[in-house]
Amino acid sequence: MAEEPGPSTTRYRKLTEAQITSISGAVSGFTATVAKQPVQRLKWIRQVDAGPAVPYNQVLQRQLAADGFFGLFRGSTAAIARNVPHSALVYSFFPFFERLVAQQLATPGGEPPKGSFATRFWAGYATLFAATLFTHPLDTLRVRISVTQGEARVVDVASKMYAQGGIRALYGGFGATLVGAGPRGAIGFGVFETLKQSGKDAELVRRHPASAKFIFGYLAGFLAEFFIYPLDTVRRRQQALGDSTPLNRMNPVRALGKLFAQEGIVGAYKGLSLNLIKNPMGTAVSFAVNDLVKDRLTRRQKDR
Repeated sequence: MAEEPGPSTTRYRKLTEAQITSISGAVSGFTATVAKQPVQRLKWIRQVDAGPAVPYNQVLQRQLAADGFFGLFRGSTAAIARNVPHSALVYSFFPFFERLVAQQLATPGGEPPKGSFATRFWAGYATLFAATLFTHPLDTLRVRISVTQGEARVVDVASKMYAQGGIRALYGGFGATLVGAGPRGAIGFGVFETLKQSGKDAELVRRHPASAKFIFGYLAGFLAEFFIYPLDTVRRRQQALGDSTPLNRMNPVRALGKLFAQEGIVGAYKGLSLNLIKNPMGTAVSFAVNDLVKDRLTRRQKDR
């Protein structure tokens, strides 16, 4: 007589690696988005203003007076709609590109250097580059909504942008995004994965894995943010202002040169102080939550 299938075969279906990374990436994207959205909106409003830099407390007071506390979360729906699939793609793509890059860097007859910094660096570069190709229109929508005064629905903003400039309008700042996305992913994944691997045997890391992952993620995000920020300023101007800014009609390198010529380092790094708190924190939450959820799902698969 055939053996009756046990509970593990009738109630559960084992998840693939791609499914696990998609779930962990989606959860991390949602968590990081909600955590940083109020600060994100204040930073963008200040960043896209081409005039003299306004102190953050004045920007905050102005927004609270105009839209109230919940107005600080404007753009959250669009941000979640963009960040959740983006994060799911990023954490699903990285293992694939890590294996691919390791094979390309392998010496003849040698083992692929999967655990090297160079492998993680270039895999992170390819990962963010590829994910951005799919999610940039959603990023443009969330920026446009976040800097809009008053109520703004995703459908209305998308329809208006498409009517004014077609699909090109949804890809405003795309060149600057691609130029910045690769290095951001390279530095982020390279630093985080290397720190995680180097510190895995440390007593403090074993006792407090969540805190350690958060700290490693913050350091990775801090370094990536500092080096890529001027390109981010160009991108946000192009996304938020469209054809009303001359930067929108320039390639990323020329636009960056124009920004430095007109506003100097201060203009290119406008909003950096807040960003060095917000974005590394978002990166830390994203890396830590993704790893914790992925580890939990992987352990559950092994227990079944």
